[in-house]
Amino acid sequence: MGMKNNDLIDQETQKFMQKMMDALQANDARQAAEAMQEMQNGICQIIEQEFEQYKGVGDMEVLQDRGLRRLTSEETAWYQKFIGAVKTGAKQEITNLTAAMPVTVIDRVITDMQKRHPLLSAVNITDAAGAQKLVMNGVQMASKLGGWGKVTGAISTELKGQIKTIDVTVAKYTAYFIIPKDFVKFNFTFAPMWVDQYIRIILSESVAFGLEKTIISGDGSDQFIGMTMDISTTSDGRYSQKAAVAITNFDEDYSAVVATMAKDSNGDDRTVPEVLLVVNPQDYIKKIRRIQNTLIYGTGSVDLINNTYPTRVVQSSMIGEGKAAAGIADNYFAAVNGGASGIIEYDDSNQFLEDNRVYTTRVYGNGQPVDNTSFVYLDISGVEAPALPVLIKGGTVTTKTTAQGT
Repeated sequence: MGMKNNDLIDQETQKFMQKMMDALQANDARQAAEAMQEMQNGICQIIEQEFEQYKGVGDMEVLQDRGLRRLTSEETAWYQKFIGAVKTGAKQEITNLTAAMPVTVIDRVITDMQKRHPLLSAVNITDAAGAQKLVMNGVQMASKLGGWGKVTGAISTELKGQIKTIDVTVAKYTAYFIIPKDFVKFNFTFAPMWVDQYIRIILSESVAFGLEKTIISGDGSDQFIGMTMDISTTSDGRYSQKAAVAITNFDEDYSAVVATMAKDSNGDDRTVPEVLLVVNPQDYIKKIRRIQNTLIYGTGSVDLINNTYPTRVVQSSMIGEGKAAAGIADNYFAAVNGGASGIIEYDDSNQFLEDNRVYTTRVYGNGQPVDNTSFVYLDISGVEAPALPVLIKGGTVTTKTTAQGT
């Protein structure tokens, strides 16, 4: 049996993420554009092949298994207009497509992102549904909502200081997506769900790439304020990154870090139900996974990180090797304004993307930690993976040196 559509697409997106990271580290815009083009062309070819094979299939269970979904009447009408505009190839036709992409498509893009990117499912991403501002739960707000004694004006004043609103239109992320010219030769007009699949995959990966980066290290200037940033001070609208706290183990050092999260910015105690630990994939492979599967003779495999404190580990290419972000996931507020997003525009500024039509859509939102102690920026370069035990007669040795000395 061949690989499923979703498995092939996952392979394409994983290759894209690595190439895009290499391009960012080299500060090479052309390489980044080429990586995006390569991924989108690859996904396009997979969908074209699937369309040819399954275009006569009407069983939605079979189609859903290939990553398609049943569209609403509003979505179908929008995609048919979009397909028609793309087929003409005229910029004016896209300009005339004044209706924004249906908010239900944006909702599904968010859902797809969270399925494919563990960091985005770990934090609380809210759909603002067109609202301009949302209330962000302030520091220990619940503990301020009542008290014994006389009711005074001081209590209402104190409450006002704890209730924060956040503008969920301040950050604008422009996602580029490509429609290869050969793509329009297929008769998608009466099968818009195939175009929906392509658009959703491309937008979810493009937006997820930008979201992960800004959630971790955004400086607040037309973007989110990241987990690793110091939100106590700002300069010209930009926040600086926190000094990295160096740890050498996930025992005493790690528990000391978690203890700092149990105090909010006002110095009040709070519970830390679970820690979110974001690490680079290289560190996960070389260190974290081995620490979570430490072999102890006579005991078996032990997760030394969760043994110290309940921790959810997620990987992200957006955090540098040797660094990590640890914090309370629920204390990162993020919102994507689906109601204000989704206008499709023709973009002819990227002439180096040859033989393709480039379109853009803008996604609005905002995000930030609820306070400055919810997240800690870590330096884990000094953490060593545990040595693998070697079973010998009479006991256990943990290093080659020890083995040679016995």
